[in-house]
This record gives sequence, structure tokens and C-alpha cells, in this order.
Amino acid sequence: MTRYSAIALVLLAASPAGAAEKKVERTFTVSPGGSLVVDADSASVRVSGSDTNQVTVRMTARGSEEDLATMKLEASQKGDGVTVTMKRPGKKGWFNSGSWNTDERIEVTVPRRYEINVHTSGGDVELTDTTGSARLDTSGGDLVARNINGNVELRTSGGGISADRIRGDVDADTSGGDIRLLNVDGKIRGQTSGGSVKCSLVGSNRGISASTSGGDIQLILPRATSADFEASTSGGEIKSDLPLVTRELREGHLEGSINGGGPSIHARTSGGGISVRAAD
Repeated sequence: MTRYSAIALVLLAASPAGAAEKKVERTFTVSPGGSLVVDADSASVRVSGSDTNQVTVRMTARGSEEDLATMKLEASQKGDGVTVTMKRPGKKGWFNSGSWNTDERIEVTVPRRYEINVHTSGGDVELTDTTGSARLDTSGGDLVARNINGNVELRTSGGGISADRIRGDVDADTSGGDIRLLNVDGKIRGQTSGGSVKCSLVGSNRGISASTSGGDIQLILPRATSADFEASTSGGEIKSDLPLVTRELREGHLEGSINGGGPSIHARTSGGGISVRAAD
């Protein structure tokens, strides 16, 4: 039997300027270990974990009365999982950005141990303080993940990516911004076509891959890191604070080992320099 405790509130109120606001608020009782799925057309999404056995959902959309009247705002529960949907009707499927002018936001609080899957086509996504795997995906905004215990996958077509204090593997990909993957205790992958990449490792090396077509790469590693290292650049220098035993060296390319060798570290850029720094 589905267990839930729900409070729903839907408001549609016109302002003197003709703008309106639509809200949905719901609270579900769950057990830790469930999952959250968010599917939105253009909402900014914020998810945070806390010491609770509830999932609290707050959705807000602002725009014209005509736009909001047909917008789908829903939150539902199945077992210990919760699905949140914020969609717009359109002639060719749900998304039809050309005829809409709305401001949409979703805020969710979940139990600290909870899996997260967020997709939005037009907003920023922020995730904090959860334990469990997480996937954040947006076509038009920035991604932020902080204090996550679990593997994290981050995808955006139009913004920057920032991750900090991750105890798990991180896989980050953007077509239009900088990548900052800091204090990661796990395998690291960061790829961007239009910015710089900065990665800092804590713990042992499980493998690092950093690549960009338009910026610098900086890797911050513990002094005891063991790795097979390969770096290539078409537009800058390769520098390392850690001692390297060089196997191959030519213009714009270096291969060698750090502290006797280990899991691979690859760094490639077409438009900047590559630096390896020792963590303080």
C-alpha cells in the first residue's frame, strides 16, 4: 500500500500588471533509500537532503494567466519513490518555448539517503547533502553538486559545472562552460568544449580524465598520488609540481609516471596550458 501524507495547494492569482502565479506544495512520508525523479521543461531545480522521513515538494510558476492555466504541475508517490513533473502543453509535444514567458522553480527536500534523477530543459540545477547515486541534466543552465556520497553524473549543454566534496565517481560534461570538480574521492572525468577544467583529488587515484577545446586544465593531487600520466596541448605549456619520470616528450605532448605509476591520468586541451599542482 502506498504510504503518504500530502498537502496540496494550487493558487492562481492575478497581479495588477496581469502576471499570475501558480503553486503546488506536497509532502510525502517515505523511507530512506528511495528515489526522486524530476522532469521539467524549463524550471530551475534545487534538491537538498536532510534528516527526515519525508519528501517535501514546492513548485512555483509565474507568468500570464493563459500560460499557467494549462501548465502541468504534479507530484506523486509510488512506494518510497517520488516523481515531480512541471510541463507545458504545446503543439509539438510538451515543450514549446516560443510561445511561453514564465519563471519556474522547483524545490525539494528529501531524506539524506536518497537517489536523485533531475532533468530540466531550461534551468539551473543544484543538489546538496545526499547519499546515493545522482544524475543532473539540463539543456540550458548551470549544475551544482555539493557534499554528495555516491556517484554523480552531470550533463549540461549551456552552462558551467561545479562539484565539491564528492565521495564517489564524478562524470561531468558541458558544451558551454567551465568545470570545477573539487575535493573528489573517486574517479574523475570532466569534459567541456568551451571553458577551463579544474579538478582536485582527495584519497587515492582511481583515474582522471580532463579535456577541453577552449581553456586551461589544472589538476590538484595529493603528493603521494601514483599514476601513469599523459598530457597534450596545442596552445600552452605543460607543468607539474609532482616529480615525473618521462617516457615520451615532444612539443605539446608528455607521457610519464608519477610515484611509480598507477591508474591513468589524461589531460588534453586545444586552447590552453596544463598544470599539475601538489595539494597543500
